Amino acid sequence: MVVTVQPFREEITRIIGTYIADGAPRQLNLSSKERVALLHALASTTHPSAFRQIARTVEWSLRCQAHPNFVRWSICNGNKPRVIFARGLGVGGIIGGLIAAIIITLSSAGRAWRVLSFLGFFIGVSTLIAAWKGMCVVLHGMHHRHLRPWELFAEDEDDSSYYELKKGSFDSLGSNNSYEDEPWVAKYEKRNIIRKVFDREVWIQEPALRQIQDTIFLQAILGAFIISAVAVAIFVAVPKGGFF
Repeated sequence: MVVTVQPFREEITRIIGTYIADGAPRQLNLSSKERVALLHALASTTHPSAFRQIARTVEWSLRCQAHPNFVRWSICNGNKPRVIFARGLGVGGIIGGLIAAIIITLSSAGRAWRVLSFLGFFIGVSTLIAAWKGMCVVLHGMHHRHLRPWELFAEDEDDSSYYELKKGSFDSLGSNNSYEDEPWVAKYEKRNIIRKVFDREVWIQEPALRQIQDTIFLQAILGAFIISAVAVAIFVAVPKGGFF
């Protein structure tokens, strides 16, 4: 009986335990059929061709899911409390414009005065559209972004020991890249909501990111102008009430 020693069997076993097995620390998003087929193939061979179908699946996931999600996350220049605050300001601006338009329409003022409500509609809608994309127009005007929670407390850590500790995150066969147990998570949760809304800012250095945000801002301005113009036109067309 001839016993064949398969090359890289130890490495394949570690890959299975890290990425393929059900419940693995870095388990890939594979279908049950793909996982079973791969495990069956790896049971008899360590040739790289066994990963061919999985490589296509992982590449598609990176290109069509992970990368777009990362871009959407990078576009956000404010933290969650700031974005919610911006949405509230947007809704407030729209309500303010609506109230102004109704009051002027019911009064004896001329139709031209109703155009003043355009300002409230415009500010509210543009702010709301930008916040829907995760952007704060005030921060964008300065090309700033909020510091990420882990950046806020990085100065509290010794740089050399911190990065030495985190070096395992870049190990392809390391443990799960989880941040739930990081010290900054508890520290950030303890910050009050006002401090989170007006947290520390930093200038956005990446030109490509600023260009994407400029495009979103222009889209918000254009969309707000069209919606506000339509809303004001509707109120201008309504006869004045003359109640006061």
